Amino acid sequence: MSVINHIVSSLRRRSFKIKISGSNLTFASPNEFVQFLSIRLTVPSESMERFVHLDERALQREARKMLHAYQNVIDIMATSKQSGETLSNLWRRLDISKVPDDHDWPTILFALGNTEHIIEDYRHEALSNYMRFLDVRRQAVDSFRDHSNKSSGGDSAMTSMPRYTSAPEASASPDAALDMYSRLPHCHTVEVDLDEKTDITVFLGSNRYRLTKHGEILTLKESGAVQTYMLKPGRNTVGRSSQCDVHLNSRQSDISRQHLIVEINTGRRVSLMDVSSRGTYVRPDLIGESHDDTGTVQQA
Repeated sequence: MSVINHIVSSLRRRSFKIKISGSNLTFASPNEFVQFLSIRLTVPSESMERFVHLDERALQREARKMLHAYQNVIDIMATSKQSGETLSNLWRRLDISKVPDDHDWPTILFALGNTEHIIEDYRHEALSNYMRFLDVRRQAVDSFRDHSNKSSGGDSAMTSMPRYTSAPEASASPDAALDMYSRLPHCHTVEVDLDEKTDITVFLGSNRYRLTKHGEILTLKESGAVQTYMLKPGRNTVGRSSQCDVHLNSRQSDISRQHLIVEINTGRRVSLMDVSSRGTYVRPDLIGESHDDTGTVQQA
């Protein structure tokens, strides 16, 4: 009987139930849950219409709110990876007040934080896809800000819809040159041995960079550029945001505000975590095993 109870308990842990807009939904596995989340990565038309009528200050507030929400999630996932603490224990740090109402995201995240005895993959996939949504929503807000700044003013200028790019497919390469490269799994840690090969190519979106190790010093440099970025020991955030440890050139629109986390350990290996919507790419032979925030081994 104890064996049967164990099997039943395991099956219950693999399922997740949630009530959204009056409907009771049950997911038998994290893969089913990911499919459910995949249609929640674009900005609803009603939100886009609301952005049209916001002035520059209101758009700035929206952009800051998205950035703070994004940073909140990164901090939770990075803390989980560094400390080994489970996401269920860290869920209380998630600032629900910063979560946009679009696509029932507050309901989804609140339900995950109040559901016991489910596997961590549900929470990990929710945070990973929520980050993608925040990045897409921030891009939408910025497109309206750019449009507003370039306009000559007046209501008519604000009513024309700027061009908007939706979330890219996870498997799509941004450039044909990337066919020989593999995309890092989103929000999973991948360890790269830079003692064995001290100079490697890393694509941030379609932008080619060189990650180079000189003794104990690690640097990042864009192909053909003069400026070299020196990475500090420990955790480094890389992206277009001025709040990143490595603040890249803002003209590169397919580099996310927070694109990559590089962690320099005391050992021989360097940890890379892609947190972008556009992807980070390296040569396939450099990717061994990746680890999610629960310690589960993932094949990259």
